[in-house]
Amino acid sequence: MEGIVVSGSNNVFAVLCEDGRRRACPIKGKRLKDVSGEYNALAVGDLVDVEPEAARDGSGEARGMISALRPRRNVFGRYNEKGRAKQSIAANVDLVVCVASPAFPPFRPRFVDRVAILAEAARVSLLIALNKVDLGVDEETEGRLAGYRDLGYGILRCSARTGEGLGELAAALRGKTAVFAGQSGVGKSSLLNALVPGLGRRTGEVSEKYARGKHTTTMAELFAVDGETRIIDTPGVRRLALRGIEPGELDAYFPELRDLAPRCEFGHSCSHGDEPGCRIRRAVEEGKVLEDRYESYLRVRWELEANAEYSAKEGWSVPSARRGDGARKAARFRGREDEDD
Repeated sequence: MEGIVVSGSNNVFAVLCEDGRRRACPIKGKRLKDVSGEYNALAVGDLVDVEPEAARDGSGEARGMISALRPRRNVFGRYNEKGRAKQSIAANVDLVVCVASPAFPPFRPRFVDRVAILAEAARVSLLIALNKVDLGVDEETEGRLAGYRDLGYGILRCSARTGEGLGELAAALRGKTAVFAGQSGVGKSSLLNALVPGLGRRTGEVSEKYARGKHTTTMAELFAVDGETRIIDTPGVRRLALRGIEPGELDAYFPELRDLAPRCEFGHSCSHGDEPGCRIRRAVEEGKVLEDRYESYLRVRWELEANAEYSAKEGWSVPSARRGDGARKAARFRGREDEDD
């Protein structure tokens, strides 16, 4: 029978099957066809074929074996730096919700930009849910939110504590499978508890010294809000590493850059740095492209160049000078990703 993966740990997956029962299922034969070279075999939201079986210990716990993975519509994932491999976090999603906060921890536009790239890669819409608005939103954050809105990304101001914006957020999720992503401490679990009564997700505190949250969600998990609405919660992260994108194709993941890049004098060979005739650079100088987003582009491009083909086994490699002045300029940001992401 068909089932949907709702969580997984130690290669045993909780699968909600079409008969309404949740089964604990390892993978039959320990490997699945068409899934290789990834950090994890399955992602939450995957549709799988399950062979039900009787409980072996007499406990009555429903069990089964996963025999096949059905084709995915899309995947929301990241590069797992520890495992040095692609990690699929959620599959078959309709919406990516990036949860952020204006303060405690502060708004991190570099992190939002990276989530936006992952949403573009999955070809699904992005909604930025600014939680903790009861703490106040400074002018700089307001300006950045306006920039994201101009790019077509959804913006919602909300507060798990006061209830502001929760109705609008629930309406945006209705009928969709949405994956929630956010840095530790932004209140993602608190939002989910407010949206789904009785959910009881564990919440944590934010370090006053470092303005960072502590990890309270340890694995991705799917919750059925109703028959048509599903939410996939994911562990909080401090930084999203990106791989699998050709540096010269990165502009396609930035809505404001994708139409400008082909019109550069050197076409797709342009690094969008100091080359003459670069339309992107000119658009930044004319105020048509936000300098903050352009800087994000350069940082991510440098990271992709420095990790080309994922072949470096020790440390970071310096981008080659032949890649142009744009890569050399991006290299000056080395070592600053963690503080800005």
